[in-house]
Amino acid sequence: MKINFNLLPIKLHYFLFQAGTAPLVPYLSTYARQLGFSSATVGLIYTILPIFGLIAKPLFGVIADRFKIQKSIFIIFQIITIVSFGSIYFIPQNQVGTTIQLDCVNGKTVLKSCKENVTVDECKLSTLQSTANQNEVALCEMNCDISSPKMWQTVCEHWRIPQYCYNSVDSLKYLSHIGNITVRDSCAFIETNDIILDGHKYTPHCRSGSGFVNINQPCSLNCTDQTLTNIMTFFKTDMICLDNELFYRFCIGENAHMSVSEDVVENECTAACELVEPWQIKEICDSLQANVASACQPKLRFGEGFPTNLSFTGTVFPYTVTSKDDCLYVQLNHITLPDGSIHHPTCASPAVYQLETELFHASCQINCNNSLLNEMLESVSESVNQNMQTQYTKEFWLFFLFMIINWVGQAVVVTFADAICFHLLGDKIAHYGKQRLWGSVGWGIFSLTTGALIDLFSEGATKNYAIAFILMFVFMSGDVVVSCFVKTDTRKMSINILADVGTLLSSLPTFIFILWVIAVGFCTGLIWQFLFWYLEDIAALTCDGSERIKTLQGLVNAIQTFGGEIPFLFVSGYILRKVGHVKMMSLVLFAFGIRFLLYSILTNPWWALPIEILQGITYGMIYPIMTCYANAVAPAGAETTVQGLVGAVFEGVGTSLGSLVGGQLYKYHGGSTTFRWFGIGALVFCFLHIFVQYLLKDKIQHNFITSGYTSTMHFQKPNDTVSMLEQNREEDRE
Repeated sequence: MKINFNLLPIKLHYFLFQAGTAPLVPYLSTYARQLGFSSATVGLIYTILPIFGLIAKPLFGVIADRFKIQKSIFIIFQIITIVSFGSIYFIPQNQVGTTIQLDCVNGKTVLKSCKENVTVDECKLSTLQSTANQNEVALCEMNCDISSPKMWQTVCEHWRIPQYCYNSVDSLKYLSHIGNITVRDSCAFIETNDIILDGHKYTPHCRSGSGFVNINQPCSLNCTDQTLTNIMTFFKTDMICLDNELFYRFCIGENAHMSVSEDVVENECTAACELVEPWQIKEICDSLQANVASACQPKLRFGEGFPTNLSFTGTVFPYTVTSKDDCLYVQLNHITLPDGSIHHPTCASPAVYQLETELFHASCQINCNNSLLNEMLESVSESVNQNMQTQYTKEFWLFFLFMIINWVGQAVVVTFADAICFHLLGDKIAHYGKQRLWGSVGWGIFSLTTGALIDLFSEGATKNYAIAFILMFVFMSGDVVVSCFVKTDTRKMSINILADVGTLLSSLPTFIFILWVIAVGFCTGLIWQFLFWYLEDIAALTCDGSERIKTLQGLVNAIQTFGGEIPFLFVSGYILRKVGHVKMMSLVLFAFGIRFLLYSILTNPWWALPIEILQGITYGMIYPIMTCYANAVAPAGAETTVQGLVGAVFEGVGTSLGSLVGGQLYKYHGGSTTFRWFGIGALVFCFLHIFVQYLLKDKIQHNFITSGYTSTMHFQKPNDTVSMLEQNREEDRE
């Protein structure tokens, strides 16, 4: 077999370009979902993208024709596609959503996430609770709103974080009754019987040892016994905690020992103690249980406002996760502040908690290094707001921008490549399919391979798409190199899709045909954007369903390509001659209806594989029908216009509307209902089409075309449509 080296570069281009887009294009809608975008948002994006493609193709065709720079534009837009695809990888997750609440359960602070009418995933819950995970630790980056004074008080008093314990009290004055005095090691220890603070009497308990604040501070005492007052004034007197009781201590010589022991019996003293740290006033107030005293109320230093946020790293043990009603709870073991200090976020006992329901509650943004825990918290979070307005974040606009750029890049590359291919083929245009076949091979192989590799490098339902971006970069870079060796000329590549529209639509049969094109485009848009999304939802219904979901999606692509599209494209000519174009149009709608209804009853995503055989009818037969039928109904001299119009209607109207409507239905009614309604709608259009064609059978010529579409090109993106129509028109004329 002799190799045509003149065509080898274009064959390699088709293979490398499709091999480079296959790792990303089928998975971009599900990748957008992982970034945090809703189905409605994804549908809106894919509604607008085809419009940019339709504008870009004729625009850059005119530029290339005017300045004779076809090859330069061809290569430049390949590079633009690589850069825009790669930029998507660096877009952070869309943070519109995961907000949890802090709560108090049995004296422990817990993370609480709730959402009405949502069932907690028992599979994921049991996985987190399993004994195998009891040594696993999750670190959660948290940013909590503590603008409420009550939450500020919680952080200060119960979490014991010094920088959040602002208090204007730098000394504490109170009345104390003192009693027994003991002397040890030349120091006198005066026991306090009670403390009167703001008119309330308290038992002078205190806390000492590890985990408690040392309250040793100098005090001045003015007692009813003047001798004792003079002694304590002369010697330094400290307030200390000894055996969990409050004492005053001063150290003297042995000569004063007997005088103090013999002369002092019981006194009432006014104490004024210095407090240099906010911890100390809180420790004293907690020990005395004197929170009602004015000195124990949180106060701010002059000119300072309440802190509004507290950022920290929370340490949790995933096995502590529990569920109750519509809520998920997981215990917060301890927190680490940015300065490295560790604190244990305790809260009040249950009885006190009932009286202080405003304490211990805060709203926090959270992101853990445990993907399964993240998924659980997100699934029951009210803050995962699906309102479209909250989706329009910086991350959304970045994703949308790069999607527009890579869509335009692909549109220009596909259009220019087909025009270059036609030039290289010369009068052998019928061999075009043999060149594009290599694109199908690249697409089928690497969409499957990428899916398997994504699963291999991922853990749980959150997928690691890095390998997809790497494969894209490798193959697309190779395509740039190969394209440098492709020979080009300066033939005109722009098309006109608007001329003679009025004349075309004046024909009722043609108008019906246009409606059919919109209908099949409508159905195709749902499959392109939401089939993989739907399969992921079904997979999530089982405990291990998501582990191999990308492998499954790769198999879906492979079966669609090798088991559906290519065989039907090869035999489309024979089928159209035997069945007829009008009947085949009805059959395509019928196949869409059956396909969608079968999707709607799936309970296991792997059962989608045999359904993909219908891709041959619902995809492989659409383009031969559109091309041949459009060529037949076109007014004299307007064949190119009609072919362009059909491609524009399919892309810009049909698939755009399918993406938009499908996204909205999916958002509010779920995948099963969406596919069921689309299936019923397709069947309704099928029977309407049959009925209308029966009424118009005398006005429509059924024997106008005998040649079918025998190319094996693969068309995954809407940008290929116009070039297919143009190519088929040329074949029909031969």
